[in-house]
Amino acid sequence: MSKIKIVIADDQHLFREGLANLLQANPDYQLLAQAANGRLLLEQLSALETLPDIALIDMNMPEMNGVELNVMLSQHYPTIRVIVLSVHGEERYMSRMIEAGACGYLKKNCEVQELYTTINNTYQFGFYFNAESVSAMRNASRYRQQDIQNLNNIPITLTDRELHVLKLVCEECTNAEIAARLLISIRTVEGHRNNLLAKIGCKNTAGLVRFAIRYNIFEVKC
Repeated sequence: MSKIKIVIADDQHLFREGLANLLQANPDYQLLAQAANGRLLLEQLSALETLPDIALIDMNMPEMNGVELNVMLSQHYPTIRVIVLSVHGEERYMSRMIEAGACGYLKKNCEVQELYTTINNTYQFGFYFNAESVSAMRNASRYRQQDIQNLNNIPITLTDRELHVLKLVCEECTNAEIAARLLISIRTVEGHRNNLLAKIGCKNTAGLVRFAIRYNIFEVKC
């Protein structure tokens, strides 16, 4: 199994060094770079021969904060999956970053095992939303119009089969597992996934999961 390649952006030197030591002590991870803010991380990314799989980024940084960095990574490095590490536990901060495209959100005082779990699940499945993140997303969308709309606020309709596939995606099923469950081919599953991405207007699995939670298509036990 290849190592999960990771970069860090955090302006708190002591925290960043401690996080780097934790990652380097884990044989499943390879730390490619670390930076004190988003601008410096982007400079380092442009010089890397191999792009990372995961970016662990702080929300509050000078010059380019986590929100701005998240947007830049989404635009220029869409294959990098962002996990936010923040001192903020309020739902408004969580929902802001998740809606901006983050694949995971953790408070900086989380347990080491939760950090590892979040990295591993995000690498394998494309997302990891814990109970706090799910609650933040639900509460942020509580007063939104409940007619299903895509990310451009255009009403859409999902077929029963698309809804079924979407729920299985949220359950972290692979394409092969979905095909076996629904008695269809893997190619057909891929077609349904692509249709969902196009209809909803998102780029990846994390976006599908955010959409499903927003509209209560998928229930997560918190």
